[in-house]
Amino acid sequence: MIENRFDWQQFLRRWQEEWIPDEDDAEDLAEGGLTLADLALVASPAAEAEITAAEDRLGTRFPPSYRQFLGASNGWRFDKGSIYRLGAAHEIAWFRDPLDLTAIYQEALTEHSTEQEVLLAGMWQRALQLETDSDISYALLDPGDTDEDGEWALYVYKGWSGELPDRYPSFRAYMQRMYQDFHSARAGGPGFVNDTTRALDADVERARSEALSGRWETARELLTEAERYGRPSARGMLRQLEVLAHGGGYYGFGELAADPRTRASWCP
Repeated sequence: MIENRFDWQQFLRRWQEEWIPDEDDAEDLAEGGLTLADLALVASPAAEAEITAAEDRLGTRFPPSYRQFLGASNGWRFDKGSIYRLGAAHEIAWFRDPLDLTAIYQEALTEHSTEQEVLLAGMWQRALQLETDSDISYALLDPGDTDEDGEWALYVYKGWSGELPDRYPSFRAYMQRMYQDFHSARAGGPGFVNDTTRALDADVERARSEALSGRWETARELLTEAERYGRPSARGMLRQLEVLAHGGGYYGFGELAADPRTRASWCP
């Protein structure tokens, strides 16, 4: 039951502390007479009574990680991406498929369709809609797609993309991925240095030592995690390991070619 041990307050507080307003945020502040508090990512925690009232209104009990999230932050603001805001407990509602996507997805089903495809086709009618502001995008929790811990899968459907929705095994998994994307979008930017970036960069250095010592599996694990956060050199080192492991094919090494730690080992 790893989900139940997750420290939402620490996770969200770290995210908030690492967030630095960009030029767009500064314009919003200037035009609207707002303060930084008005643009905060995190919201005040929801009281247990607020969460219970929302569950009674909707006739369901929220999955563990989403329920715990509300107890740490009653909603959330994303400063990038197609989902702008997750609503507070009293704002969320059943999706009810206003776009009639159920018919489209069910028509595509065949006798060879996978279990996941069948679940997706039925998701639109039973999903809980979490976002209250977006770019024609939807964050949907599916009570019909659950795991052994009682978590509901979360789907993000971008109505303008023409693509299948992105699936995350739980609300927690979704928020962790959004946090990684938050870091990746800022990686290498001026002033974006914090405890998380320092720890990940230390892991990249350790991975290089592990790889040079022949412990490539350990190196790959460290680099894979650092790459999710967009840390410099992680992707190039991973491509190097892939070349050594599989050979052949085309591999782009990106920023690794300009890394002073490795430049001397490249042929002119």
